[in-house]
Amino acid sequence: MIEIRTTDITKLDQILNLSDIYNLKIGLGSESCVYKLPTLDQIRKIANTIEHLSVITPITPQKHYEEMLKFIKALPSSIRLVVNDMGILYSLHNSNSTNNFYQIAAGRGIVHTSEACPWVEHLLRDESDIIKEAFLKTNLNYTRTFDLITGLGISAIETDMESNTVKAAVALGLPTAAHLEFIAVAYARSCHTSRFYNEKPPDCTSRCNTLIKLQLADMFDLSGTPPGFAQPDQKMKEIFPTLYLLGNIIFMKSKCREFQGLERIIVNADMYEPEKLPQIIETLTKKSKQSQY
Repeated sequence: MIEIRTTDITKLDQILNLSDIYNLKIGLGSESCVYKLPTLDQIRKIANTIEHLSVITPITPQKHYEEMLKFIKALPSSIRLVVNDMGILYSLHNSNSTNNFYQIAAGRGIVHTSEACPWVEHLLRDESDIIKEAFLKTNLNYTRTFDLITGLGISAIETDMESNTVKAAVALGLPTAAHLEFIAVAYARSCHTSRFYNEKPPDCTSRCNTLIKLQLADMFDLSGTPPGFAQPDQKMKEIFPTLYLLGNIIFMKSKCREFQGLERIIVNADMYEPEKLPQIIETLTKKSKQSQY
């Protein structure tokens, strides 16, 4: 199963068209920004025509907490709710609201993986196989954490498509979804995109519908007198990958196509140019049919 999702409601017509052609699931919402959510009316209208629409809710600052809870509780019961904030999940559980939806999935804001670190190979190069195996699991691959999450109502998980991460996530026994190609490296409390354009939310929301490429240009050098910025050497440039900024999340690309055991593959339409999206979906559809996932 393939799910195509976006934070940009203006892309909905293209997504609906691709869904009709390739029998895709659809997801709307944001992992990290309260200002990038569709309205309740928009969600209700789409949910009436789409089976088990995924609605993605973000990591939520305290000042938006009550508003976000109210928003979630007003969502249609037919949706697949993706929660990325532990506090929100806890409050939904405490208010007996976790049984109000078709399914509640823990998103990448809750399911973390150390394999998403850009220099994970260098961190682990001198470690034993036992340490490497433990390090490259998700944070839910520990009994107490898993019991806590499932006890709060989680019945599915989402994670990054990295080989060890997918295997560890699938081993948990819950329906598992993995994000194709772009894996989440870091979330910012203070939005990089907003600060770059010097626009305060929500005025900046149109800025995070397309990727910004990030490459290492300067490093902070503590050995200088006085300390300051310095040019990275060639070795450091080779270690540091190209990163991508979308909103307040930093991503890097992964070549992993580990489909085995997955319940669904997630394609974020915001990561691609609209004209290239149909070919990406067509190629992925063919590859996924060849794999038993």
